Amino acid sequence: MYQHNGVCFEFPESWKVVDDDHDIIRAITVECPNEGYYSMDIYNSEQAPSIENYIERSLKHFTKELPFGFKIIDEPTRSIEKLISRNSKIEGVKLEFTVSTLFRQKVKYINRYFRVCSNTKTSLISGQYLVEHSSESEAGFDKIVSSYSLA
Repeated sequence: MYQHNGVCFEFPESWKVVDDDHDIIRAITVECPNEGYYSMDIYNSEQAPSIENYIERSLKHFTKELPFGFKIIDEPTRSIEKLISRNSKIEGVKLEFTVSTLFRQKVKYINRYFRVCSNTKTSLISGQYLVEHSSESEAGFDKIVSSYSLA
């Protein structure tokens, strides 16, 4: 269980919170052993981007951080997801896409995004993981999102 400065969520035991940054926005990062990467970006509600803008920025950052010779080789497939978070239905977006490595190996990724609002704050929660680890990663990410609360 993570509980700090008004943010609370559960996550699998083998995962760990690696950063809780209070720079311009508050950003909490969680890593799991299978290379999954999860983040909660917390904004004052009036400054929070739309989920579409957040996804666009996230994908640009992902592309920029790819190693030399790696590239996204297909248009991401997109689907709408629904979860229950603290007794409220929330809607999110799931993207699936393939990255080609320098040696032409194909690696499939899933990125998931949810927007959770409280009285004065808005969180954009994202998860990024390899398709080959999807069952463990999805269960952990669902645990974070469904237990997430922001005071």
